[in-house]
Amino acid sequence: MKMENSRQQIIPPNRINVKAGFVVYTPDSDERSIVILNDGELAARNKDNPSEIVFTMRPGDLVGVAALLEREPFRHELVATKDSTITIVNEECMESELQRLPVWLLAVIKTLSAKTRKMKYASRQSNVESTLKSLAEYCSHKPPKTPLYLTELIQEYSWLTRLPVETIQENFKSLVRRHLLQLTKIEERAVCKIPDPALLKIFIDYQTSQERGEPFAPYKLTLYQKKVLALLSTMSANTKKDGPGWLNFIKQNDPKAGVSQWICLVKLGWFKPVDNDNFVICADKVTYFLKALRYETNIRGVV
Repeated sequence: MKMENSRQQIIPPNRINVKAGFVVYTPDSDERSIVILNDGELAARNKDNPSEIVFTMRPGDLVGVAALLEREPFRHELVATKDSTITIVNEECMESELQRLPVWLLAVIKTLSAKTRKMKYASRQSNVESTLKSLAEYCSHKPPKTPLYLTELIQEYSWLTRLPVETIQENFKSLVRRHLLQLTKIEERAVCKIPDPALLKIFIDYQTSQERGEPFAPYKLTLYQKKVLALLSTMSANTKKDGPGWLNFIKQNDPKAGVSQWICLVKLGWFKPVDNDNFVICADKVTYFLKALRYETNIRGVV
């Protein structure tokens, strides 16, 4: 008799056919359930932005286990993108099935569910420490002066870093205020342009110095060093001299210059050694320092 009563209490899952476009589940629903896709295709999308597809379900996939077993809300909206067949396991059905399981097996299921939930939570957390610097690094690798659709740019970066869209939008605004990025519109769509990736690289270096509590090299130059920098910027990068030759050349513009000043200039990277103890101007490094000084207010953020 007990076996017979137990069978009578079993509530089977509900198997239904849905048409493409049918909303299978919405976060507004109070009912928690496991959704199993038997055939067709389902898309999990952002309820507040239906065009944003979070993931796609294929036959055999299921969602909602944590919602049913751990009372963790399922935050996405499920919609059929094709005519589909699904199986719905609601709370009553699950409870009736769980009554038939041994206590030890039920404990195993709950343990596995809890571990899965922790892994999902960890996978959603970003390991980015400086979000502003990270965004600058990401944008610095994009082609310069090329229109890039802002929505797709944010979506790609969010997927790479798992940062919330709101944080990314604020960081975009910060870089735009510094004029390191430009926002315009093309056919009513927001697009982003990177005027000069080299400026973003300088900004990244500046941010790194700030994080380490170290002075940023271009902003601690002496007046003498700035004069030398301006002089080197007017010269050919192929100009070759040995150390004493460069020192004599610098002394023509500043008679007080000595060996220690020459050593400092070499440490700054403005000269690079070549054959037979000669040095040539490192044009890239000179340009780097000049840009850092010219766009100091942009880099520092005082605009």
